[in-house]
Amino acid sequence: MDLVSGERLVVLSERLAAATAANQVDWQLDGDDRFLWMQAEGQVAVGSRDSDGEPPYELSVYNADGVKVDQLSSQLLADDQPAPWNDALADLYRSARRKALRADELLDTLIDRLPSPRRDERALEDDLS
Repeated sequence: MDLVSGERLVVLSERLAAATAANQVDWQLDGDDRFLWMQAEGQVAVGSRDSDGEPPYELSVYNADGVKVDQLSSQLLADDQPAPWNDALADLYRSARRKALRADELLDTLIDRLPSPRRDERALEDDLS
């Protein structure tokens, strides 16, 4: 990976993670542990290389014809230190996964199905009176 390409992939990862957190990007589940953001110009995939939800993570960029044009993987450097871009990939993976699996919507729905603590307290007070 050349430095310029790697830096641009890190910028892409960071901006995608921020846009996902701001609910501006939609992700789709693609396989066991891989998530896609698709555009007319191409697509971005992020996933766990081992399909276990844990690092190492991998970002792949595809052109409109589905040909992989670039990729970035989390890795350890020569001194066994994490590469500087590992955090960006991990953040993107987590936000893409939450979005594709609709985790926040599910949590909101489940919370809404439960009685609120205040209603329970009022019901208990009514029962005691």
